[in-house]
Amino acid sequence: MQRKWLEYLILSVIIGLIYFLPIQSAKLPVFAGQFNNLDGSLYAVRIFDLILSVGIILLASRLLIPRRLNWESLGKALFSLFSILILASLLEWGWDALTLRAFNLPTGPGEISDKMLLSPNRINLSLTIIQGNLLVIGIGIFYGFVWNYGQQVRQREQLELENLEAEVKFLRSQINHHFLFNTLNNIFAITQRNNDSEGSDAILRLSGLMRYMLYESARAMIDLQQEITHIQNYRELMLLKYKADDLPKVNFHIEGSLVNCQVAPLIFLPFVENAFKHGIDNHGKGDINITLKVSDNEINFSVLNSRFPDREASPEHRGIGLENVKKRLDLLYAVGDRIPRVYPWMNEPPEVH
Repeated sequence: MQRKWLEYLILSVIIGLIYFLPIQSAKLPVFAGQFNNLDGSLYAVRIFDLILSVGIILLASRLLIPRRLNWESLGKALFSLFSILILASLLEWGWDALTLRAFNLPTGPGEISDKMLLSPNRINLSLTIIQGNLLVIGIGIFYGFVWNYGQQVRQREQLELENLEAEVKFLRSQINHHFLFNTLNNIFAITQRNNDSEGSDAILRLSGLMRYMLYESARAMIDLQQEITHIQNYRELMLLKYKADDLPKVNFHIEGSLVNCQVAPLIFLPFVENAFKHGIDNHGKGDINITLKVSDNEINFSVLNSRFPDREASPEHRGIGLENVKKRLDLLYAVGDRIPRVYPWMNEPPEVH
């Protein structure tokens, strides 16, 4: 909120200097049409121009830069441009008319030159109200590109900072992974010696899961096929605790090509974990349906599960995993356009739903 007010203040100061400095520095009376600085009429229209110009710049910077290079976005931008232009021109024309009447000046509002130039030479005051507002809109569009670029830089800095914080927390919480893998190898050797095939299979899958989480997931993006294999290994590991002849139904359906498709690592697993936690009871009753659909520029991941009231999470742990996923999606894929980007249609990762 403070940053917004600071933005409004800085724009007002800059536009105010452009509008008022020539008036204050002029030794002779300054005229713009019939408005002048002797009776205060020029100040009256200038204050309104200042407020109107700041509003036009802010609206243009937010509404006139299309988020995607397609006909729909371009059409919305053009519609917004003409709406802003017509509304601003009507407001300025109406205020000029009121000011002329208030100060009893003879010139009609349609004859008034635009106040952008502030030149005492009336020959130079050739811009009309509409042309002047178009100039202000152009300034607003340029300001919008600069503003969006600044937002993009801040987004990257925020992502880097949060990734660093997450890595520090992870390093603090993890035990020595070499010790862990050596221990798993020893337990695996014991299960092999005692011909415990189920135990051996569980240890192998657990080792694979942990190796993926410790090493493979350290990259920013990973092949979608690796992420799917990780989910499938997790599913098989979770099913080991149930009777082989009475397993819960856990279906994983995949549509589309996985070739050359990458995603952020471990982005899907919390949904599957949550489904196992709340969708299957201790006796193996329940079902889970996982669907992953891949198209040209979109990944749609869906997890549906049965629900048991006695599997509710405690209040202090409720929603932590899913909230972290929402935060990661928001940072990595800008879900919901929370942070505008300058050219979001270039080099954009697939959308994840």
